[in-house]
Amino acid sequence: MKEKILNYTVETDVTDINCDLQNATVIIAEAADGIFRVEYPHCDDISIGNGENSIFIAQRKRGLFFQAAKKIVISVPAHTVPSVKINGKNCALEIAEGIYGQLCINADGANINLCDCALEGVEISGGEVNARVHGATVKGTLLVQAERGNLLIENAFAKRAECRVKRGNIGLVNLNCKDCAFDTRKGNINAAITGAEEKFNTTIVTREGTANRASAKRDGADGAFQAYADRGNIMLEFIEEKENA
Repeated sequence: MKEKILNYTVETDVTDINCDLQNATVIIAEAADGIFRVEYPHCDDISIGNGENSIFIAQRKRGLFFQAAKKIVISVPAHTVPSVKINGKNCALEIAEGIYGQLCINADGANINLCDCALEGVEISGGEVNARVHGATVKGTLLVQAERGNLLIENAFAKRAECRVKRGNIGLVNLNCKDCAFDTRKGNINAAITGAEEKFNTTIVTREGTANRASAKRDGADGAFQAYADRGNIMLEFIEEKENA
């Protein structure tokens, strides 16, 4: 039998989205019709409510038997810039396009995908977290702190990036960030940073691994790149921006 899907709409502008999830996949995207809407399966364990400018989505703990993750789709009108706060376990989050305020995620067993969106700031923390940030703009700080998992940042901008993963790899491809620090206790750091090498001061330390370049302090440099790997390798390259012809 096909699962029945319910719609929860909010007529006022929503500035805060709050989720407490136990086993769910959440997709946040722009609303094509300009209406704030939550689409979710008809079930006993999901409840939704809203205040004047906030919405709350809660999922109760499940029983001992395995059940598939519930899919929740949140459609956000383009004229609003809501902040998003998620506490979860065994959950997935995808934000595809749109402009948002602060994104705060605290989760264990999470898969996060931020694609082609703009955010005021991002704060991700938890136990096991796998995150991909692709084509995103973070106006403030991109902060990631996880016990284990892998982080991949591609073709993205952040004013500041600070990422620490105790067990896992950190990959950076065409990251535009003038102030960044990366730390992994057991894993590798592979970074391709946008900008000229002479514009960055670098601090590169690996205790049981190799690095393709040494730390360097350069006169007049306004960028900072720091990387530490306790048991792992560090590879750093710089991609100079090409001037328009």
